[in-house]
Amino acid sequence: MLFKNIKQTLFSVLIFVCSLSSLSQTIRGKILDTHNIPIPFATIQIGDDYGVISNDEGNFTIHTSSFQDKDSVHISCMGYEKIGFQVQEFQSKNYTLTDHVNELSEVYVTDRKLSIDSILYYVNANVSKNYRLNNHSFKLFGRRTEYVAGKVAEFEITKSPNFKKKQLEAFNKDFEDLGKSLLNNNSKQYTDMVSTLYIKDAKHAKLEVEKAVRLLDERNDQSLEKMVEKGNDIVLKHLDTSKVYTVKSGWFKVSDSVSFNKRNDKVSDSINAIRFIREAALNMVKEVNPITEDLELDFITNTRKYDYELKDFTYLNDEIVYIIDFKPKRGSANYEGTMYVSNQTFAVLRADYAFYPGREGKKFNLRLILGVKYVEKNKAGSVAYKKDSDGYYYPYYIKNEVDRYFYINRPIKFIDNDDRSNKVAFNFKMEGTFKERTEMLTLDVNIMDEAIFNAVTEPKTLDYETKKKYDPAIWKNYNVIEPLQEMKDFKVKN
Repeated sequence: MLFKNIKQTLFSVLIFVCSLSSLSQTIRGKILDTHNIPIPFATIQIGDDYGVISNDEGNFTIHTSSFQDKDSVHISCMGYEKIGFQVQEFQSKNYTLTDHVNELSEVYVTDRKLSIDSILYYVNANVSKNYRLNNHSFKLFGRRTEYVAGKVAEFEITKSPNFKKKQLEAFNKDFEDLGKSLLNNNSKQYTDMVSTLYIKDAKHAKLEVEKAVRLLDERNDQSLEKMVEKGNDIVLKHLDTSKVYTVKSGWFKVSDSVSFNKRNDKVSDSINAIRFIREAALNMVKEVNPITEDLELDFITNTRKYDYELKDFTYLNDEIVYIIDFKPKRGSANYEGTMYVSNQTFAVLRADYAFYPGREGKKFNLRLILGVKYVEKNKAGSVAYKKDSDGYYYPYYIKNEVDRYFYINRPIKFIDNDDRSNKVAFNFKMEGTFKERTEMLTLDVNIMDEAIFNAVTEPKTLDYETKKKYDPAIWKNYNVIEPLQEMKDFKVKN
């Protein structure tokens, strides 16, 4: 009898443990083709609206705790046969997708045997029927990876009558160390965030951040804001902070009343300011929305600037999709790439794009006058759209990579307002490239009225959780983009 009771107790405990396990079930897997090559941008979906997307390495993580055993799971990707099964069959393993065989005869028996010009005409004619932006809220997961590739960093005191030799050597040594940290640093910074972006229209939006996490080696933070902050710290360290200075840079007087007796927190405020984060998120959504004025991805709507070629047909689930290549026809066009257009709705379902050779993006070049140059180079990205229950398409996944070349060569002079002969002048020269990769996954989309928008209170700043190593538990119970291996390997060394 005792043995029987023990067996029953153990069985009950086992059932309880198993039920707990199913409630917190996390599935990790990899999507491959029949040649064992990873498939990026595959959709792993449970039910109608819940899902994630595989990363560039084909990996994904998804949580199933809120679903029943018999709920449906589907894995799909453009050009591949969709596979489906129940949640109870969903396991952590590799999943293989088979190429969807192009049956061109099936395409031509439809009533849409169209030329490339006709396809593009219908794409633009149906833009307002296929896409929306205003009065919507987007729950988003965003990830930004950034680092700086330094090329030149030179700082040198050129004039300081009141500095002794050892003081000058210490000043220049600090700047030399700052330069070395720029040139020799290979540390990457990762920022993950779950937030809701409330869009009233293209100019008015609010951001509500639910969680924000940074993987950062703070000793090697090479953002431009931090470089400026470190430079300010060196100046504070060596100048008389009880005095007030006139600051001149090149031919220009920057200010005639700069005091260093208090630390300026504007730099840190700008890094954490919600308004900058909100503008970045809003611009990413607007940049890929075909109804936006001055659309960045102008190859969708400004067809006179590009040459197009209908390359082939493929499938997204059971939907026939046109594969269209494009490249610039005029000098004002920036991109080359491929877009995928629905044969049914003429919506662009996906686009992969990159700067055409020799093209550049936003730039600011006053190198000769101010010693400052900034240029966007090597921009590339992808966007995938998903049809929502209201019949409109919304950006489901956005990836954007860009190099931002910078050059700064400025002489700076501090002049003591009480004693004009007391001057400190130094040359400041930096050159390099800020490299940034941004991804955004739409977790949910909802129609929003003005009352909802007005009720949202947006804070001024955001406090990040800063971590020294990657921990998969950081985003437990969130459906986020699976990190690349380099991010999983992140760890700040002591």
